[in-house]
Amino acid sequence: MGTEQGSTETARVAKGARPFTGFILGVIFGIAIAVIIQQAGLWPLDRLLLFGSTGVFGLIGILIGGAGREKVGPFTSILPLILAVGLIGFGATGLTSVNQTGEINGGCEVQATSSLDTTVVTDTSRRDPFVIDPEGRLSWVATSPGPITDHLWNIYVDVGGFSVPVAGNDEPEPNTDGSRENVGDVADVSSYIQEVSDVSGLELRGVFEVRGDIDGGGATCDGFGFVRLDADPFATLIAQIAAGVALVALIALLVLASNRTREAEVVLDGDDIDRDSYAEVGSGAGAVAAGAARDLEEGENHDAGAHERHEDRTDDVVENEQVDDGPRDDM
Repeated sequence: MGTEQGSTETARVAKGARPFTGFILGVIFGIAIAVIIQQAGLWPLDRLLLFGSTGVFGLIGILIGGAGREKVGPFTSILPLILAVGLIGFGATGLTSVNQTGEINGGCEVQATSSLDTTVVTDTSRRDPFVIDPEGRLSWVATSPGPITDHLWNIYVDVGGFSVPVAGNDEPEPNTDGSRENVGDVADVSSYIQEVSDVSGLELRGVFEVRGDIDGGGATCDGFGFVRLDADPFATLIAQIAAGVALVALIALLVLASNRTREAEVVLDGDDIDRDSYAEVGSGAGAVAAGAARDLEEGENHDAGAHERHEDRTDDVVENEQVDDGPRDDM
C-alpha cells in the first residue's frame, strides 16, 4: 500500500497589485512636475498642464503598481483607472487653448512696458508672454471707449482652468473727472508682487495667464493675457519644495516597481501542488515543481522496494510449506 508524500517549500510569491498606491504617487509626482514647469516660466499652470500631467503620471503609477503582481478585486483596480482617465480627459479640454492669444472685450485696450519687454495684451500668448523683471520697472496705459464711473475691478490668475483672485477693490471708484485712461508707473514691482503673493497665497514667479475685468457706469470690459515673471529655475521656495516632492514620489514609485514579491511557504501534497500558491510562485515554480517530482519519485522507489521485499517473503513462505509437507506424506 503506497503512502502520500507531503512537504513544505519556501518560495518567492507575487504580491497583490497596488493600483491605488501607484495612482496617488503618480498624481503627486505629476503635480510637482507641473509646478516646476510653471515656476521655470515654460508654460502656465493651466488645465492642460495641471490635470493632463497628473492624469498621465497617475496612469503610469497604476501600471507600475500592477506590473508583475497578482490581480485584485474589480473595484480596487478599476476605480483608480477611471480617475486617471477622467483627469486626462479634463486636461485634454485645454488643447483647444494651446494657440490662444490675449483677448480684451468691451472696447478697452491695454499697453504695457517693463524693463525687459513691451507689448499689447492682445499680442501675448502662452509661447510668447509679456516678460517682467520681478525687481524692475513696470508701466501701463489702459483705455476705455468711454468714461467708466463708480466701477469695480478685479484681477485673477488662472490655475488649472480656475480663476484665483489676486487683486481688486471692495468699494466703487467714482472717476469724477470722467477720464478714459488709467495710467500707472512702478519703479520696482517687487513690493507690489509681494502684496499680490500674500493675498493669493501664490508665489508669483514663472508664467501665468492673468485675467481682469472692470464694471461700472459707462462701460464694462474684461479680458486676459499672458505674463512671465522672470526667475532662475528652482530659485523660488515653491519650486524647491516641488522638486523635493517629485524626488520622493519618484523614489517611492521605483520601490513599488521593484518590490513585487515576498517569501511564503508553499505546501506540496503528493503530486497535487497547491494551485493558489503555485500560481503565485511565478519564476520559482520550476524549482518547487522539481522538488515535488523528486519527493514523488523517492516515494515511488520506496513503494517499489517494499513490494519486492514482500514478494521475496512470499516465496520463502511457499518453500517452507513445501518442506513441511514432505515428512507428513511419509508418515
